Amino acid sequence: MDRELEPLNDSDTATSAEFELPALQNYIDGSFSAPSQDRQLYLNDANTGQPMQLRRSSDRLQVQTALEAADRLHAQSTFEDMPAVERAALLERVADELTGDDYADTISRADSLTSGAIIRTTRKMAKLLPLVFRGAAAYLREGHLDKSVPGPCGAVDYLRRPWGPALLIAPWNGPTAIGSHKVASALAAGAPCILKPSEFTPHSAVMMARAIHKAGLPTGAFQLTLGDRTIAGQMVEDPRIKAVSFTGGLTGGRAIARACADDFVPTQLELGGNNQLVVLEDADLDKAATGIAFGLTNLNGQWCRALGRILVHESLKERLLDKVLSILSTIKLGHSLDEDSDMGPLVHQGQYDQIQRDLERLTARGGHMLSTTPLPALSGYFVAPTLVDGCVAHDTREEVFGPVATVHTFKNDSEALALANGTDLGLAGYVYSESTDRAFAFARRMRTGGVKINGYSLLSIGEGTPRGAWGLSGLGEEGHAQSIEFFTGARVVGVSPQDPLGGR
Repeated sequence: MDRELEPLNDSDTATSAEFELPALQNYIDGSFSAPSQDRQLYLNDANTGQPMQLRRSSDRLQVQTALEAADRLHAQSTFEDMPAVERAALLERVADELTGDDYADTISRADSLTSGAIIRTTRKMAKLLPLVFRGAAAYLREGHLDKSVPGPCGAVDYLRRPWGPALLIAPWNGPTAIGSHKVASALAAGAPCILKPSEFTPHSAVMMARAIHKAGLPTGAFQLTLGDRTIAGQMVEDPRIKAVSFTGGLTGGRAIARACADDFVPTQLELGGNNQLVVLEDADLDKAATGIAFGLTNLNGQWCRALGRILVHESLKERLLDKVLSILSTIKLGHSLDEDSDMGPLVHQGQYDQIQRDLERLTARGGHMLSTTPLPALSGYFVAPTLVDGCVAHDTREEVFGPVATVHTFKNDSEALALANGTDLGLAGYVYSESTDRAFAFARRMRTGGVKINGYSLLSIGEGTPRGAWGLSGLGEEGHAQSIEFFTGARVVGVSPQDPLGGR
């Protein structure tokens, strides 16, 4: 393996808008190297469908080397036993490196071209990257992993220590935010980790590996393996992996859960949601329409908490739809690198084809397509934000992972709640009502991980609160503290009184 960093581009990379994608490089056992398998497939520009870079995958030997390095560091216990303040300092050095403009610019452009998310959004994500590592460092400095609690014979150590090597599997939507959160959390916990990003959006992970390498983390503490689901399966099934954090689809989540079940390997699964937006009859329709438009267009409708179903009081439906369609008519659907674009294309041809099949299925079940956003004169994977009216609720229980939302009406709050809880997914919900008390009362009864009232945002709404998942939306909670603690188990040590023999 080459010990030196390779250039940011290679002969397999084509320019797009005068930008070259970073070369695809693994980071294994302290070294950078190219994934050895040529997939005979290309990463395409989501805006044009034109090939940009050959997709490559790690082979079994490269994956085994990564597993061995992580297991070796864990067996040595040096990273686990490192004082929390020293681990915090390492994370802060990573953050310092990522603060450089070159990182943010490269990551935001690469993510925009490959995922289709507009540059204004990916730029924000890239600039938040250092803060993710600083936040994890702050958690360590606050002493959350090493506590002392009272005991019958003096103080008792309450320690949280890593289960062992962790596998982190990040998706193609939000690759920078999700991937960095997993990495920073695992490293803060003292868990040697292996990141496997999506093969469609791997470049922010490559750039993060460069920063971690320069920051001087112990060999094996962080590793990057590029490739398809085959290498993920190889690592999930390896007994050296002691925890798995996965964000992706339900099919992948079920496969991981099955693979981890026999040995009770802890799993953190975030699998998406068919998210409900409820418009009660006293709602401000302008607020609700703005929220609906945001839920359909932000990240091109390709994010876990994007809008899935609109549940609106029957007296408001027509006025609400008019307002939503009016807003959507002003949305500029265009090239993801265009600063004026409000929305970009879907990630790849397969996702585009799936959305078309979903729309055909809904049409066959009585759905009427409502869309007012003009399509651009580009050959990429563009789908205009679309409302689907006319389907019965039973036919819209499954998630459509794209800029599509179905519309359903209700007569009263009881009927609305039954609709809102009428899917097997439970990730996010949204309630619009001018009565805050009424909205809270309704939201508290929704079987979902989080409910936002009178607003739609990417951000969490409470400091320290988790992002939960109910039902088929996943397993476990994510958040600042929750994700770090996921990679750890409790270890309690103290002096105990001696109970008498025989219970006397």
